Amino acid sequence: MLHSFISSIVTFFLSPFNWLVILLIAGFIFKKKGRRKACFISAFFVFLIFGNTWLLNVYAKNWQPAPVVLNAATPYSCGIVVGGFASPDAHVHGYFNSAADRFIEIMKLYKTGHIQHIMISGGNGKPEANSFREGAWVKGQLLQMGIPDSVVFTEDRSDNTAENALNTKQVLDSLQLKPPYLLVTSAYHMPRAALIFKKAGVDVIPYPCNYTDGIGGTELSDFIPRPSVLMSWDTYLKETFGYWWYRMK
Repeated sequence: MLHSFISSIVTFFLSPFNWLVILLIAGFIFKKKGRRKACFISAFFVFLIFGNTWLLNVYAKNWQPAPVVLNAATPYSCGIVVGGFASPDAHVHGYFNSAADRFIEIMKLYKTGHIQHIMISGGNGKPEANSFREGAWVKGQLLQMGIPDSVVFTEDRSDNTAENALNTKQVLDSLQLKPPYLLVTSAYHMPRAALIFKKAGVDVIPYPCNYTDGIGGTELSDFIPRPSVLMSWDTYLKETFGYWWYRMK
């Protein structure tokens, strides 16, 4: 609960959209003309910079690792897929969210023979839906797709990436599967996730997926600031902050 609260606070202050709102509110509250002007000018530049699609794509392209091409002759004993791609609805029924490419990729890796086992690491980061356990739900989806029960392992106690790494290590150590393992998660999440897993003593090879930014060409309209782009920065700034936080620990 405390970790979730701290994470929410950090996320709030790492949001350019929130910066813009705070600056605009402050601009209307301040009585001194100089302060009001400074707030409005700052808000304008926040929108100009962080509403720019081209700049977001440049950052994303340099932050995210490039797609990986695997050697078909070298199968891995296990592929680890990090949770966060399935969520509970209002009735605590699971559904695939916008990161569902993680599920698709881990299934493809098994079906094409690149991995021999699947490790699902995901509990539930939503305190209001405690009965939903992502690992168990995803395993059920894999079984429905014809993946044998004997090759799917889960841990469903984790609520964040650090717990994913620690709990996954315990399971893999008990199974005595030979490392290295493929680590499957969204491209924007991979730098931080790979760092955390390696620091936890899990020998992983990154296999990024779910690319959402930085993969297309450049159009003239990309240089025109748009409000929707402001929100897209939240993920990258949070991941960057988290990466350097764990790197310095």
